Amino acid sequence: MKICWVTPFVLRSSIGRVSAAVTAALAARGHEVEILRCEDVEEDAPEALHPTALPVRHWRQVDLTRLRDDFDVVIVNIGDNYPFHAGALAILDAAPCLGIFHDFYIYNLFSGWLHHNGLDYRRHDAEIVATYGPEAEPHAVAVRSGQMLDMGEIAATLPMTEWLARRCEAALAHARFYAPRLEAACAGPVSVTPLCCPDRETPPGPPRAKDRLTITTVGVMNPNKRVADVIRAIGGSDTLRACAYRLVGPISDDERARLEAVAAEVGFHNLVIDGAVDDATLDERLDEADIICALRKPVLEGASGSACEGMLSGRPTVVARAGFYGELPDDLVFKVDGEIVVEEIRAVLERLVDDAPLRRKTGDAARAWALKTLNAERYAEAVETLAQAQLTSRPLLAVGERIGHELRGFGLPPSDPSAVRIGATLQKLFAPIEA
Repeated sequence: MKICWVTPFVLRSSIGRVSAAVTAALAARGHEVEILRCEDVEEDAPEALHPTALPVRHWRQVDLTRLRDDFDVVIVNIGDNYPFHAGALAILDAAPCLGIFHDFYIYNLFSGWLHHNGLDYRRHDAEIVATYGPEAEPHAVAVRSGQMLDMGEIAATLPMTEWLARRCEAALAHARFYAPRLEAACAGPVSVTPLCCPDRETPPGPPRAKDRLTITTVGVMNPNKRVADVIRAIGGSDTLRACAYRLVGPISDDERARLEAVAAEVGFHNLVIDGAVDDATLDERLDEADIICALRKPVLEGASGSACEGMLSGRPTVVARAGFYGELPDDLVFKVDGEIVVEEIRAVLERLVDDAPLRRKTGDAARAWALKTLNAERYAEAVETLAQAQLTSRPLLAVGERIGHELRGFGLPPSDPSAVRIGATLQKLFAPIEA
């Protein structure tokens, strides 16, 4: 197949890192692959890109009307960051696409699209009503007027997953918990496959004796990572206060000050905040870690790179029993309730700190599973299978859309029994021929 792979590709993009590995695997499987960068603008001072041997262009350099003719499949990576994914929105309108939904919650992408295109509250409400129906209008008003600020509540009512899923010809999820939203909105095939997470080859372990164990959290340090709860859990335990708690990833000045204040409040003096680091330093920090804490509330992503990297590093990883995290094998991670209760975090961490064989045994098993499950070759095969299903279903979708248009012309609602009968007949007509 000729594949156009749409993704942010600057080094800051974790989706770009995944894309570099998966596109290389697709090319190794015999496909002709071109990477189309979807960041909002080309930089005056260009950022470094992920290394690749494949051709790379920026979406603003391309005649998007040619995509449907120049490629068999256009695969669009969708994340909740408008500056990284602005081009994806234009591409979804230009060609039939297979959408990979890295985030379950894409309301921020939606609001970024509104802002950058100068669209007001009327378009905001109209898009939400078009996506979720008239009953969603009060929620739309509450969100854009500031009456509904809790991200968990927004994610439960208006995640906007369906806003883009209905513009995709096929869709891929990284966990089962949000697949029904894609299935309800996307007319074509929908599949679920675990996220690809390229192995950093962090040495399993740690094998050496240490004076102080290190608990580590990796990623952007925003409040939904529940770092403050982990600090409170550590600060309330004589066992845990002897550990270091290291935060590795971008953090705002306000969040740094807030977390340092929490540590001071509970009398914990071993909080280490690294901030943003390069890949080499991240490798070092993972090597130094004894336990990975990858908590979330609310869960907004389709999968977690930090949790996957914790498992790949062979470190015991603590997660919430919610969303993607809840679907990880129970015997390979250490789960706490999705409500994130401090006392439960404390109990799990104390158990891990006190039991070095448990840390090693679980970490080794998690790494073995992650190497088998989260690799680029397996992911490329899953994408290839879904793309082939998309191409096979295209005639069925075209006929169904035409008949649906005729039925609407007769004034029949989608729930009319005739629509169900016609759909079943089309499925039989276009069913694969068995050998």
